[in-house]
Amino acid sequence: MIYFINNKFVDSNHAMISIKDLGFLYGDGLFETMRFNDKNLFSPYKHMKRLLNGLKIINLKINKTEHDLIEIINMVINKNMLKNGIIRLMITRGKAGDNIPGIFITIKPFYTIPDNPVKVIFLDESNYPIIRFTPAIKSMNYIGNMLAKEEASKQGAFEPVFYNSKKIITECAIRNIFFIQNNVIISPSLDLGILSGVMRDTIFDIAKDQGIQIKEKHIRLDEVNTMDEAFITSTGIGLLPCYWDGWTSDFKKTKSIKKELFKRIKIN
Repeated sequence: MIYFINNKFVDSNHAMISIKDLGFLYGDGLFETMRFNDKNLFSPYKHMKRLLNGLKIINLKINKTEHDLIEIINMVINKNMLKNGIIRLMITRGKAGDNIPGIFITIKPFYTIPDNPVKVIFLDESNYPIIRFTPAIKSMNYIGNMLAKEEASKQGAFEPVFYNSKKIITECAIRNIFFIQNNVIISPSLDLGILSGVMRDTIFDIAKDQGIQIKEKHIRLDEVNTMDEAFITSTGIGLLPCYWDGWTSDFKKTKSIKKELFKRIKIN
């Protein structure tokens, strides 16, 4: 693979990051994960808008515009043989004392995505060092999320779903969760500190087009078994129906939304 590392295109086998880089030392930086299909990026400007807003919040200035970054990402895609895959863009504060941000762009193929609904488990987020920011940013600090992912794997689940101290559902470790009840898509509201995902916005657009009402609210843990359907989303997986022990669904509306989502991904 060919990566972009601090203004140079390099072979992935020789890609290096300085041990003094503040992203490596302290997780001081932001990232975006993007997908491309048929060499075309999905919703790149939405990703760049979120990234650049986040950089302003943490006072990290770069000398590149959203157009510059998208152009470089497309160059990475075109320098590699992958037709479909995932791009990760990371911007760090760079080496301590240099005041030169680090820009890292990696590329990889899609991992295997399950064909069937996946199992989720519900975990108390207070048991994990989850870091959320207000306003929300896509920080590189993911240690709590990764520990929860490991626990979910041990329990035979694809993804953990967090709930807070008030037993309100917040988000998955690295994905968003949605429920459907009585033809209404229900999503945890952003006032819980969760990040508004690019896929999340796309799901809302599809729901409106399909005449499905959208409601953002505080979802209690004891409400989940009353839901008709549930699914998780992210840039990498797109959309996956999900279930938990003691609950199942026919996922009728979920399948319809997923079908439309992948049409839009291919169009983009």
